[in-house]
Amino acid sequence: MNDENKCLFPDYLIDISSLAECFRAYGHHPFNFFLSRLLPKADSAAILLGNTANFFIDEWINADDTEGVQYETSLKKLFQIATFEFTACDDLKNPRAEHEFFAACRKHYENIRQTVAQCFPQAGINKSKIILEPSFISNVLGLQGRLDMLASDYSALIELKSGKAMEDFRSGGQFIHAAANHYIQMILYGAILEQNLQLDAEKINSYLLYSKYPLLSKERFSRESLQEAMQLRNQIVEWEYAIQKENNAAYTRSFLEQITAETLNTQRLTGDFYERYLRPPIDRFQIAFAIMNETEKTYFARLYTFITKELWLSKAGEREYEGVKKPSILWNASFADMLVAGELLYDLKITDNQAAAETHTMTLEIPEYKDLYLPNFRPGDAIVLYERNNEKDTVGNRQVFKGSIEVLEAQQLKIRLRYRQKNPDVWNVNARYAVMHDSMDTTYHGMFKGLTCFMQANRERRALLLGRRKPEKGEVFLLVGPPGTGKTSRALKQMVENELQTNRTNILLLSYTNRAVDEICHTLKTISERLPFIRIGSELNCDPEFRPYLLENQLKSCTNRSDVAYVIEHCRIFVGTVASVWNKPGLFHLKCFDLAIIDEATQLLEPQLLGILSVCTPAGDQAIRRWVMVGDHKQLPAVVLQSREESRVIEPELTEIGLTNLSDSLFERLFRSYQAAGIDYACDFLVKQGRMHPEIAAFPSSHFYGGRLESAGLPHQLEMNYPWQRLCFYDIKPSGNDLSEKTNRNEAEKVVAICRELQTYYQERGEVFDFRTLGIITPFRNQ
Repeated sequence: MNDENKCLFPDYLIDISSLAECFRAYGHHPFNFFLSRLLPKADSAAILLGNTANFFIDEWINADDTEGVQYETSLKKLFQIATFEFTACDDLKNPRAEHEFFAACRKHYENIRQTVAQCFPQAGINKSKIILEPSFISNVLGLQGRLDMLASDYSALIELKSGKAMEDFRSGGQFIHAAANHYIQMILYGAILEQNLQLDAEKINSYLLYSKYPLLSKERFSRESLQEAMQLRNQIVEWEYAIQKENNAAYTRSFLEQITAETLNTQRLTGDFYERYLRPPIDRFQIAFAIMNETEKTYFARLYTFITKELWLSKAGEREYEGVKKPSILWNASFADMLVAGELLYDLKITDNQAAAETHTMTLEIPEYKDLYLPNFRPGDAIVLYERNNEKDTVGNRQVFKGSIEVLEAQQLKIRLRYRQKNPDVWNVNARYAVMHDSMDTTYHGMFKGLTCFMQANRERRALLLGRRKPEKGEVFLLVGPPGTGKTSRALKQMVENELQTNRTNILLLSYTNRAVDEICHTLKTISERLPFIRIGSELNCDPEFRPYLLENQLKSCTNRSDVAYVIEHCRIFVGTVASVWNKPGLFHLKCFDLAIIDEATQLLEPQLLGILSVCTPAGDQAIRRWVMVGDHKQLPAVVLQSREESRVIEPELTEIGLTNLSDSLFERLFRSYQAAGIDYACDFLVKQGRMHPEIAAFPSSHFYGGRLESAGLPHQLEMNYPWQRLCFYDIKPSGNDLSEKTNRNEAEKVVAICRELQTYYQERGEVFDFRTLGIITPFRNQ
């Protein structure tokens, strides 16, 4: 790469599609990137049509040449996959819009069929040699992306677009050429192929397939356009760096106030199309930001800064992670460092290739690793799979396949790929493969969009969340649950039972982790085996016992949108992680919740909860009317990459409302405020614990809970005949030659010595000590 295309902070990866969307008809500006991240996610007709076109192309690429694909069959199949999204789409509730949408679906289907059958052969493209949705990462260009289609010999790339190209009628006929954002996206994919695979981008046949027309347009690679795109990418990264570096609400606020139509419309467009379609999203943000009061604007800007800094540190910041000093995201670490962190499964061999099947799975054999190597993976993890025959093969110079772990056993790894891959040339059966965790920005994107929901919430809700008004009785309740007090098994269960008995209400049950959601599902079944509820989430992150309750399984029998709406309307209880529910914004288009109960609330950062507690229905009502947060700020806090000093809040208008540090949870801030104001009806404390023996419980009770913890008097809490103190502290110094700061051999040897003492004690009494009854907890997995 020459100096004029020099990449700023190349480890800070920008998604190619997000960068390309900065090239708009009204101008090319980096602020389009920041505006897009703040716009609410919606299941619009345009997005649905794009997903439908992508589904049709997948169907035709994977179709048997003798049978083809039937429109009705294909559409029904898609409906079964995206049942909820079709139903939640507000655009389809208008009969005329619905008719136009399905007419467009048929048109795109026919155009795609014609393109694959006729245009592909004319262009020398063999559909059986196409790779669908290949992914690439480049920490040289600072880009990552997923193409629509790529020839397995890399001779051609094809991007499918369901939207409009540039149409010019001035010559009397219709002249169609590539829209700027579509063209730039194709250019960037060409550049990433050139960089990663050492190809000549100008020799790759690059096509834009416009399924609206149809049009398979061959486009010329342009170094000048690449340079412009890279300069814009660098401007985006400069702003990201500056915001997190300044770490100041006033600085961020001045930045956000520049996102206006006047700034973005560099082409000075006018006319009906610009005023009706292009300008309104910009104005909606600008106006909503402008009408907030001063405290709300500062709060918005401070949280925006915090999220930006967290995102920066996750991508390009230097932070210790399981012993790895990483100057960038983990895949940029050395092989030895990745082994220390347990972040690599390597030397994998394909044993069962079902990539072309409907299940699109890949099974690989895991070798026996030396030195008790313990990789840090589990079922449900999002991963990247790539060919790795030596240490020079990395995700930065290989094509990667994305998926999730379905099965992980001693010697077997089964991966569910995101997309079917019919082309056998994709896989090298004689090669070795590696798996790493996928790095995704989904959580951060959700937090940014949550800020916009806060901005669009009604004034009363904003004041409540900021602590500027007292909650009404029953509107908000905070329950502190120390260890073993039955937060989920007893308190949450009782609240759900009371709500079901006293009100005909809808209940939303949320938690931070999927494991905690499994526990909530178990608790619901103890109320009644027949209690109906719907779980939002993915199959791989759900205990098999509760998979029948997953949304897609509950909707399997639905044949139309009315059936779906009926199921959603008549189910009173919905369950999921905060992240999975927030990723289904259409739920709040179909359902209002009278009560939300948030378990593990102290493990959630304030901006992670803000969107759900602020979200409105299409009619403008708050989608959640009352909420209870259950947690314990004396236990595990939320995971934050910033130091306490970096996340400290210094703005007077925010410290005045009790916001002193953004590494604290919303639960903790409100609890402190309510306690200080004497709002006793909005918070309470569980004191009966049934987990620990009184001698063990005495320590946390006196040091963290003001001596308030009481024992429930269960049998294991009454046992007194024991030869040692139940609670002991040992001062262990590090050995000086440990593998990392997250290991301590001297501590490990002391644990072994204690176990031997236990074993000896039982042997002297003529008893056998069952080591399966012994639990050893370590703070870090390496230990």
